[in-house]
Amino acid sequence: MTDDAQSGLGSDPWPRMASEDLRALAWLHAHERSPQNLAALYASGFPASLTLVAPDNSWLRGMDAALCALSGASDDDGLAPSLVSSEDELAADFAAIYLTHALRASPHESVWRDEDHLMLQEPTFAVRAFYRRHGVHVTDWRQCADDYLATELEFVALLLERGELKEAARFFKAHLLTWLPLFAKRVSQRAATPFYAALAGLTLTACENCAARLPAVAVLPPVVADPGASRHDGDCAAAPR
Repeated sequence: MTDDAQSGLGSDPWPRMASEDLRALAWLHAHERSPQNLAALYASGFPASLTLVAPDNSWLRGMDAALCALSGASDDDGLAPSLVSSEDELAADFAAIYLTHALRASPHESVWRDEDHLMLQEPTFAVRAFYRRHGVHVTDWRQCADDYLATELEFVALLLERGELKEAARFFKAHLLTWLPLFAKRVSQRAATPFYAALAGLTLTACENCAARLPAVAVLPPVVADPGASRHDGDCAAAPR
């Protein structure tokens, strides 16, 4: 994503801190991260550093335990063996969620909101138009569609950095939070690794808490179609990213 306009920070620190939270989550969704990368993230204070999620939140605790296990915690640390995931297991889970659609939990808005559950349909172009109104464009939409989860998170983070809180609220309401609850529920139920299950739930919690602090805005009611509810469930035409 390229920002064609100059961003600025206001005096209130909350939007900046919320923006940092969303960027960290976007980084985790954007690409497969190695156990070494995840261990380094944990060592830097994540997820305890998140300001959008309470310390006692179950998804935050789940992420903390998963990252602790990935960081090489021993049996003496009291972690259940089920929390420990190998690099191959993490890679397989990432592919199942983000690349092959094996979990039937696409990270693209259009698949959830298009009645035929296809990528690059009207919802994608509505997201693109929203970006363009704010001087932002995706540099290579063929490799990463405009409505990809990580990209939408990055966009909200940018709006928060700029202090465009009403526009951030509008994007949450018109786009991201119309489908993220469905995605998060399915991934948290079907992911094979504790890390990706926790990431889905943690992302939804952070977004919902962020949206709750933003100004009230009015948007047209969204149309959301759950691909898992289709009578022809095996015929979903979503393509891998």
